Amino acid sequence: MIKLHGFSASNYYNVPKLALLEKGIPFEEVLSYTGVGPKYKPEYLEISPLGKVPALETPEGYISESRAILEYIERAYPEPSLLPATPFGVAKVQELSQFIELYFELVARRLIRNLLTDTPPDPAVLKEVETGLDKAAGALPRLSTFEQFAYGDQFTVADIAAILNLPVVRNVGKAFMGKDPLSRVPGLDAYCKRMEERVHVKKIRADAASNRPDFMAHLKALYGI
Repeated sequence: MIKLHGFSASNYYNVPKLALLEKGIPFEEVLSYTGVGPKYKPEYLEISPLGKVPALETPEGYISESRAILEYIERAYPEPSLLPATPFGVAKVQELSQFIELYFELVARRLIRNLLTDTPPDPAVLKEVETGLDKAAGALPRLSTFEQFAYGDQFTVADIAAILNLPVVRNVGKAFMGKDPLSRVPGLDAYCKRMEERVHVKKIRADAASNRPDFMAHLKALYGI
């Protein structure tokens, strides 16, 4: 059985976890936090070169990075597919997924430490984050109407990217900008409500909530956060 290393409070970990759940693939979860080094699990560097989560343990060896893990899962377990049937459709799903990761999640992530520690961000950084998120929100409707799924008429990896990353943007916006940066994206609110009703999304949310206190205790013990 394949094993997924990481922790459920991480949206990066939950990307392959949700894919495995949606495909109905049996897997074992192995609790591993970030922060490897002299203080914590230096041996994990043999699994993930930079000590990041997630990592997937397969019969052939280990794979790190969410995007690479998704590729393995899709090729090793092609049914049910999380990609469209046409090359163009695959490219558009990957385009949307990467757009969400690069221009929403990575931008908002600059304020995650402030969110976790309930501290005010640097005003200059906050301005840069707000500008970047507003620009991405203005462009997102050009890639998806969110009428049914993120792209096309089936659940794909683009939905996984949206479900797991866009709530981070909303939390950062509400905490530090006094607004939801995504509120003006047509169709997105109804889409997110539909996705939250999916049984495996509910499991992801429940597992994340259950793991969060332990994760915060880990951060406090390791970094004093």
